Amino acid sequence: MFAPERMKKVTVIGPKNVMDRAVMELHKLKAVHITDHQKDEFDIGSPFERADKLSELLVTVRAILSALGISGRKELLNGFRAVGVKNLAGLRLAVKKLNDNVNVITASSKNAEDELKKLSAKEAQISYVKLLGLSLDSFSDYKSLAYFVGVVKDTSRLRESVLALTNKFELFSATGVDKGHPLIVALFVDASKKAEVADALAGSGFSELPIAEVKGLTGSVASAAEAVARRKEKLQAQLGSNKDSLAKLGVKWHDFLLLGEQLLVAELEKAQAPLRFAVSRNAFVVRGWVPAREVKMLESRLGRATGERIFVEAELPHHDEKVPVKLDNPKHAKPFEFFMNLYALPKYDEIDPTLFMFITFPLFFGFILGDVGYGLVSFFLLLWLKEKFSSASKLVNVLIPAVLSSIVFGFLYGEIFGFEQAFGMEFPRVISRAHSVNEMLIVAVVIGLIHVNLGFVLGFVNELKHKGLFKAFCAKLSWIILQLGVVLWVFWNAKAGIAVSAAAVALIYIGESIRGMVELPGLLSNVVSYTRLAAVGLSSVMLAGVINDISKDIAQSGTLGIAASVIILFIGHTINLALGLLGSFLQSLRLHYVEFFTKFFEGGAAPFKPFGAKD
Repeated sequence: MFAPERMKKVTVIGPKNVMDRAVMELHKLKAVHITDHQKDEFDIGSPFERADKLSELLVTVRAILSALGISGRKELLNGFRAVGVKNLAGLRLAVKKLNDNVNVITASSKNAEDELKKLSAKEAQISYVKLLGLSLDSFSDYKSLAYFVGVVKDTSRLRESVLALTNKFELFSATGVDKGHPLIVALFVDASKKAEVADALAGSGFSELPIAEVKGLTGSVASAAEAVARRKEKLQAQLGSNKDSLAKLGVKWHDFLLLGEQLLVAELEKAQAPLRFAVSRNAFVVRGWVPAREVKMLESRLGRATGERIFVEAELPHHDEKVPVKLDNPKHAKPFEFFMNLYALPKYDEIDPTLFMFITFPLFFGFILGDVGYGLVSFFLLLWLKEKFSSASKLVNVLIPAVLSSIVFGFLYGEIFGFEQAFGMEFPRVISRAHSVNEMLIVAVVIGLIHVNLGFVLGFVNELKHKGLFKAFCAKLSWIILQLGVVLWVFWNAKAGIAVSAAAVALIYIGESIRGMVELPGLLSNVVSYTRLAAVGLSSVMLAGVINDISKDIAQSGTLGIAASVIILFIGHTINLALGLLGSFLQSLRLHYVEFFTKFFEGGAAPFKPFGAKD
């Protein structure tokens, strides 16, 4: 409960001819966190022969999933072929047939898209011809003429450049092709002057436009443009039809593909498992970690699966050995493992703070938000979010106890949406936050003292395992003695208090050396930091009061005033609730991560990931 689940280091040894059966059973058990073998006197194993085919099939399935737009959504629809994807041979045949079908449709769409790009270019070039007032056959291949089509900012400069070379030319121009280059021009010159004119144009701000798609076209410009438009419309309809076909395939094969992918991932994991083993000519060795309570089951199951040809050795972890961590908490506290995964997992020989966070986080959250109305709205909102967005369930599961706590504190404070009274009646309360600011700050500091010193006690327990009683006492409990010395100094006997404090500082130096001396000033700031429990809550109360007062004043101005008052109440309290939820969450989390954890927690362990288990 207060520590990660107990682990044992296991070594599994067996002949290579039963390795496949051993892998299958290990995958079913989902109990062994395999430690990857690093090549030494033993080689690293090779994947089973089926690995390449499985990998190829998995790539195909994922390509189909992407083509059908299923990549982002992984929930089953319980539709066509939702179950029974267990036969690899059948899966392979079904995937091949489906892949061929998808490839035909996607190839058709790609060809259509490519043709649409060409048609768009042709459409643009036809528009150039139309703007210039020329015919389509103006841009045929000539022996005696060369032509240039492009855009310029000033045709007079271009004309002068060409006149300097020849007077045998014809220039057509029009406006409206481009905002940056409003003039489009077509220049026809003697073919013998083509190279010289091209050089002159380059120095005249001329930018050439492509016209190749117009070559070879006959008939009127309008009919050519109409033909292009008809073809584009047909291609777009084809793309729409292809999109619909892929969507129908996506619905029809959704579950089959997801379950197929799931099966292939599992089979490929088994096929590639020997890459994590040590092997010799005739034997294989698997090293890893298994929960201590599952060692006997591991031995029994592997023995049965391999005809009692497997040897399993289990031993306790050595001191300071890096052991993967599996948190072990009561059912109600389990959702709060979310915070440990967010921050860091405790080391194997550390206290797991999850159970403490299960108690203190909701208390801090409720102490800050403390309002019956806000708590109830938040509770029903979270239930809705949990049902609609399963991906947010981990966060929602830790927030539900927190908002329930805010309802309880709301009754203690006698607050409902910031109101302390209604219809001339005072709500019953234990304390009024708005009128007892000093008392609230004192309570917050007392909470801080309890919380911080709990951290020191937990730190003492952690240190006791590694450094012994004296060192653990100096490193952690001496901080509590220092606080007692300060209390003596301030409230009873100055000399006695100074003596106790000085002794505590000396013990801290023995336990934590320079680091302890550096952290001495931080102890006061750690405790004072808990005043934010009261301060953030009071800011929410004050804002709620302002919203209520404004709406009350506006409501007295008539029917429109009442309507405006309701809108102000809704918008104002929505904003205040959002700020309250965010502030309560962040401040409560900060007090744990910064003020509490630093007194005893190091963390940094790798998570326990058993072979065969889903992520």
